[in-house]
Amino acid sequence: MAKRPTPKKRRAKSNGRSQFAKYEQKQIKRLENRQNSPYAVIAEPKNNADKALEGITRIKA
Repeated sequence: MAKRPTPKKRRAKSNGRSQFAKYEQKQIKRLENRQNSPYAVIAEPKNNADKALEGITRIKA
């Protein structure tokens, strides 16, 4: 009688987590490269208008 083959480890059904990690790494690298670029422009905060309105305490009519 022949010997039975050794059982192999099961491969994970989904490697989605590692794929996502790889994608995130790529995005972080891309953003860092863009930040360090000599052409990078300092972006203005988007909520400037809201902060200006908060500074107004009295409205004269």
